[in-house]
Amino acid sequence: MPEQWDSVGQWDSAVDVVVLGSGAAGLTAALTAAVRGASVAVYEKADTVGGTSAVSGGIAWIPAHDRAAEPLPVEDAMAYLRAQSHGVMDEALVRTFVETGPAMLDFVEAHSAVRFAIADGFPDYKPELPGGRPGGGRSLGPAAVDLASLGQWRERITTFPADWSNVGFDAETRARLKATIGDDAEDPCVAGAALIAGLLRGVLDHGVTPVTGARAVELLADGRVITGVRIATAAGELRVRARNGVVLATGGFEWDETLVQTYLRGPMRGPVSPPGNTGDGLRMAMAHGAELGTMSEAWWVPVVRIPGDTIAGHPRSRSVRLERTRPRSIMVNRAGRRFVNEAGEYNSMAGAFHYLDPAHGYVNDPAWMVFDAIHLRRYGFLGVEPGGEAPDWFNESASLRALADTVGIDPDGLSATVDRWNRNVERGADPDYGRGASAYDGYWGDQDADTLAGKTLGPLTTAPYFAVPVTVGAMGTKGGPRTDRDGRVRHVDGSLIPGLFAAGNAMAGVTGRAYGGAGGTIGPAMVWGLRAGHTAATGKSLDS
Repeated sequence: MPEQWDSVGQWDSAVDVVVLGSGAAGLTAALTAAVRGASVAVYEKADTVGGTSAVSGGIAWIPAHDRAAEPLPVEDAMAYLRAQSHGVMDEALVRTFVETGPAMLDFVEAHSAVRFAIADGFPDYKPELPGGRPGGGRSLGPAAVDLASLGQWRERITTFPADWSNVGFDAETRARLKATIGDDAEDPCVAGAALIAGLLRGVLDHGVTPVTGARAVELLADGRVITGVRIATAAGELRVRARNGVVLATGGFEWDETLVQTYLRGPMRGPVSPPGNTGDGLRMAMAHGAELGTMSEAWWVPVVRIPGDTIAGHPRSRSVRLERTRPRSIMVNRAGRRFVNEAGEYNSMAGAFHYLDPAHGYVNDPAWMVFDAIHLRRYGFLGVEPGGEAPDWFNESASLRALADTVGIDPDGLSATVDRWNRNVERGADPDYGRGASAYDGYWGDQDADTLAGKTLGPLTTAPYFAVPVTVGAMGTKGGPRTDRDGRVRHVDGSLIPGLFAAGNAMAGVTGRAYGGAGGTIGPAMVWGLRAGHTAATGKSLDS
């Protein structure tokens, strides 16, 4: 049983609200609580702040706001999320998210250095569904922030190595999202780093200084009431009193192999997030009887793993977006067959990778991205510049049959697939999987093409040919303790756990299986950061 701490004299320190984690959810919660007059402490497990949010595109998907050129009605957003959730979402909580989004944008801009701008033309991920937006308007990214304004914190935001990919937003992608900087910026940052830098500036300005290298290991309670948390630091343990509540914003559990194997609905071969997301908040909440939800789900993404590539001592996975979308590239399984719209949004691809044949296992895992010499010469591939020399792990081969033999693909199946693909490309359509039919399919494709289909359809005709292994990974998990509309954690008996809140990937995903568009993770995370921070600070709902 968790230890009981019912005497203030036993605490090392005391504040009104303790926030565990410093990603977009945690910093939004801390900012909100501080603005509402609470004393706040933020503890971050890593030595830097920002978590997965810092290495993301920094975009928030807010599906109903008044900043777009055209109206974005609440009911359109509800219909759209309902159409792709497959019945796995809480209608009331989803409506809370949709209706609170504009207030979150206004609040964060009013009290921090974050300034949001619509990512022009960025379509929803399933824009053809009822309520979808092919022309975009729902994804908002942060303007650049000058790191010089952070003083000693300018070097303390989580980063990935400056190479071709992070959580999926490489240099070209950032430019496509119009993450531009001003000429007068001394040390500018964009995308996720800008979002975190802006939130961090706001938190610091409101008197909250995050403590890094501080891992929360146990929630402390007086009976059923959460009263504080035990923190492990290099200097020893701290027992921190939380007079009003603790907000769990510790991220998901994608880096914990046991939790992944126990809960996720299919293979997850490699996370693309920072390695600190090991389910700390989940375990602490479970110890106090939290009801769990959406534990089988993740923010899925196709990944590649470069031989010998590591991060923080762990094998590193990298998401792929441009390479599988551009012309003259397809994905095939061991039988040499295509199995998905390669240009489609990444989250839904998990269903294809998770297809299970009882006799033969996961049919489409592993898979390969197959492309030809013109693709490599024209676009480059996975960090290789256009026209650059292919590394050994691209499996360069003089013919499709030789390529199949090299990597273990059925050669007859691959030949038949490429023949059919080339014929369909000539006709300008993909009748098998609809590649090139959705507005989203063309967004990451060849922008010099004259047609939507032309942005992503192209034949494989020119040797040498290449094959790179691709499998399914995750940007983060979306399962955790269920909450109410204000982020208060539910107990398995149906009641609320007094003093315990959750936001971001540490809570049960509000939208279930749905992933509305770019920022579909960060949007709800910041909304629940706002709501949890407000309620923890004031004891009242944001709506009261």
